[in-house]
Amino acid sequence: MEFGFSFFASLAIFILVYGLIIFRNIKGKNIPIWTSMVIGAIAVLVLQIISIKDAFSAINFDVIFFLLGMFILVSGLESSGMLNCMVSRILSLAKTPNQVLFFILFVMGILSAFLINDTIALVATPIVIGLAKPMNIRPVPLLITLAFGVTIGSMMTPIGNPQNLLVSLHSGMEFPLFTFLRYLILPTIACLLCTYFIIKKFYKKEFSNGIISHTVSSTVLDTNLAKKSSVLLIITVIGFFAIGIVKMVGISTELNFSHVAIFGGIALLAISNKKTQIVRGINWQILVFFAAMFVFMQGVWNGGIVELLQTILPFEALGSPNSTVNIIGTSILSSQFVSNVPFVAISIPVLQHVGFSSSNTLSWIALAAGSTIAGNLTILGAASNVIILEAAERKHVVAFTFKEFFKIGSIVTLANALILVLFLSFPI
Repeated sequence: MEFGFSFFASLAIFILVYGLIIFRNIKGKNIPIWTSMVIGAIAVLVLQIISIKDAFSAINFDVIFFLLGMFILVSGLESSGMLNCMVSRILSLAKTPNQVLFFILFVMGILSAFLINDTIALVATPIVIGLAKPMNIRPVPLLITLAFGVTIGSMMTPIGNPQNLLVSLHSGMEFPLFTFLRYLILPTIACLLCTYFIIKKFYKKEFSNGIISHTVSSTVLDTNLAKKSSVLLIITVIGFFAIGIVKMVGISTELNFSHVAIFGGIALLAISNKKTQIVRGINWQILVFFAAMFVFMQGVWNGGIVELLQTILPFEALGSPNSTVNIIGTSILSSQFVSNVPFVAISIPVLQHVGFSSSNTLSWIALAAGSTIAGNLTILGAASNVIILEAAERKHVVAFTFKEFFKIGSIVTLANALILVLFLSFPI
């Protein structure tokens, strides 16, 4: 391994970028993760660690188009008021405080599995806050429940969160949607149930004093847009399953998730009369983050940092009987420092470099699942936690502190990790 200019330059940029991510709250000013990645991408270009042509080639447009298509569809649901109305009506079915807790966990979890957890976190936060006052309890227990729900629920599909999507596309696994569901649907349900009882016990006193007053209500703002968005979203999700079925019966096709998602998104823009409103509702920051991350990571690869990381990250060798447990543990702990999406972006080439291939399905599932439940340990473990905090602050609500989140999160994460290890060690 040579230690030339590219190595030391890329090492310095790597330390800078991940330092900004770790210490992103500087003197009360929060530095968004996407900004840190853009700085890294620009730096590797300016220092010519990667050429503009190679940078463009490094961008995985399957990921970009998938996210763009899904963001368009979800923006349509949100802009029409349909998503808000749907969540509000489901939560209004709860008859007791414990049922509210259960509904938040499971409804938000299932929605996150198919509509991306960051989006559900943003939409559901004001609804959950609205439940707290008439229930005569603090918003904190409900917000923490929301955070756990969107994190755990998103684990079971490759489209539930960005890190799962990265794993499904870059690991080379066949039939990712069916593979994720096969290995993770049962542990996800088990984790949600276990988390429900932990929260119920942890906040027993607060929930015992709670009352139910169904004041949460919402109406669809644009019926036409709501219908179009809902129908196209259903067609898109069916398309995800259809691709898997077609490939399973042996029919070769170049179609993947990104093609289906972007088709659904473009179709909505084509037939909607609220194009500007939908476009404004797209999460452009996440798209910029991913484009910049691909360029940055290619620069890191070119500089030889991946070989260095191979010696630092404590992943066990391919074929080790404890590799699945090790990957889960490493993912949970390491994600607390750099957040789960950047951690997975680093880990994929490292694992591939030491011999993990598309045939090592359980290892890739362990990476996706472990990095996902990492979001339950601390606030910094997942972007969705930060989104909930920021959304609560905009409502002038004092949300959960690092200490309170960690106190219950450490219990939840340990329980979830044990469930994952059990299910992945003895897969059905």
